[in-house]
Amino acid sequence: MESVEMVAEARRALAEGHEKDAARLLTDAVYGTHDPEVEREIRALAAQGREHAGRFGKARWDEIIRIAELRGAGGGR
Repeated sequence: MESVEMVAEARRALAEGHEKDAARLLTDAVYGTHDPEVEREIRALAAQGREHAGRFGKARWDEIIRIAELRGAGGGR
């Protein structure tokens, strides 16, 4: 599965309330892409997931955001 497909699947998982599945898909997607647009989309979805995360679930989303920013989605490119 390509990163773009994983992002689309993660979007569906988030909409259905499957946060762990969405986080796993986004983590795989961020490691599998070098496309700044896809990285930005991953970061945006992770931020959305973080908003709905409980007290102990925020770290998984923070890690996705951190990776995306390191790879250039934070505007570094």
